[in-house]
Amino acid sequence: MNPVMEAVWRVRAQGVPRSSPDYHYDYYYYSGANTESPIFTARPQTFTVEVGQSVVIPCDFTNHGVNKLIIKKLPANGGSEKLLTVGTAKVTADPRISISGPRLTISHTRPRDSGIFLCHFDLEPPVQLRHSLDVQYAPDVRSVVPAEQHVARGSTAVLECEGQGNPKPSIHWSRQGAKMPSGQHTVQGHRLTLESVDRRAEGMYVCTADNGVGEPASATMTLTVEYPPEVTPEKAVVRTGQGDHAKLVCIVQGRPPPDVVWTHDGRPLPDLMMDTQLHRPHPSHHPPTHAHAHPAHKHSLSISPVTEKDFGAYVCIAENRLGQKNAVIQVTGLPQPPEVTSSANGGESGRYTLTWETESYYPITEYIIKYRRAHLGVWQPNHSAVMAGSWAKISRRMEGQLERRGGRHYMAHTLAQLQVATDYLAVVRVRNKYGWSAESKHFHFFTKKAMAVLRSTSGSGTLSTSSGSVPHTRSFKIESVNIARGIVWTKEVS
Repeated sequence: MNPVMEAVWRVRAQGVPRSSPDYHYDYYYYSGANTESPIFTARPQTFTVEVGQSVVIPCDFTNHGVNKLIIKKLPANGGSEKLLTVGTAKVTADPRISISGPRLTISHTRPRDSGIFLCHFDLEPPVQLRHSLDVQYAPDVRSVVPAEQHVARGSTAVLECEGQGNPKPSIHWSRQGAKMPSGQHTVQGHRLTLESVDRRAEGMYVCTADNGVGEPASATMTLTVEYPPEVTPEKAVVRTGQGDHAKLVCIVQGRPPPDVVWTHDGRPLPDLMMDTQLHRPHPSHHPPTHAHAHPAHKHSLSISPVTEKDFGAYVCIAENRLGQKNAVIQVTGLPQPPEVTSSANGGESGRYTLTWETESYYPITEYIIKYRRAHLGVWQPNHSAVMAGSWAKISRRMEGQLERRGGRHYMAHTLAQLQVATDYLAVVRVRNKYGWSAESKHFHFFTKKAMAVLRSTSGSGTLSTSSGSVPHTRSFKIESVNIARGIVWTKEVS
């Protein structure tokens, strides 16, 4: 042995070949008296590199004498230290690590290379220099909850993800193709809580992790909101007749997809009469309110040929495990309640022509018109109101062919002996071979005001009036004028 210092190496093979990286090295130093300790000229540093880059760990020193430099690593996450080099000899089998003099080079760094690197002389006391290596890498993210969730309408949905990376990534949520239900574009945090969800909350949610290293990472989660059936009849009343073909349609939505059955006057109908198609409303009539479409199905019931026994109430019943809903469709031969089409502004002082149209598979055979003055009549100078009178009723049987386009019928009737400048209220009913329709909506109209012609601009003169009687002329003095009601109050003069 060297009288000053000598390293003695012993290899403990432990039953493995000498070339195996599992060799353990025991090193011993024997130090003689009056030996001066080495001094590190490098300073402690923290190295930050991105994964895949190279880094040099400096252990520069002076006055080492016969002492051998030892470089060790202490893992960042704890664990036992690992011997890398002794002197100029590399001990680790990692091919990415090389030693050149007092400097250690690590190429193609990996996240596990992070930790403390110790430049060490095994003396009493030890001489050491510590360096820190931080290897940064792009984030990774994963879903903590199932990637696809089904929740009931009105309940709370929780979406959660977890991001990893160095440095620790920030997490934010967005929604594919739409804003968040709150109206925000993004929400920060690893957990997203949606309370009292409805169908507008459905869609694909994106959890994104970003730490500024490489590209952000994202994970997607799909939220599906389950709800009871919703049923909308395409037409609540279907008017048809014997020998015709009738098609009853209801639009059904629900999740899970509902089962649909039809009944007629309470009796179930066979499946062979039914048909189901995916309902695709025209975008211009039903613009999407959010990115995730709600599937709807058009369920139809065909009746051909129609007989009188097919008239009645048909019920479209939709049911899933969350509930049941139905819609009633009436199949009838009765006419549609008339729709008045004439203008409310009458063109004559004592007459008014009422026009209307209706839908009926069969010819219209009769109609009834009821009319009366409205609840307030002409306002009199003494401020008294002419109250509404009782209903007047006109009934007519149809003779000859009405104007008809398809199932639409067009009719008219002139009401005579009406008061001048008076508001009226009218309703109409029509009849075919199966009976009377319901009444039309109440229709307001008014007769034309009487014309007044002034022949003087001095505040007095001659007024000529005409309201169905013989014209006459009087001298008068104007007291007041109400243009809105078409009324002139005068005082006769001799």
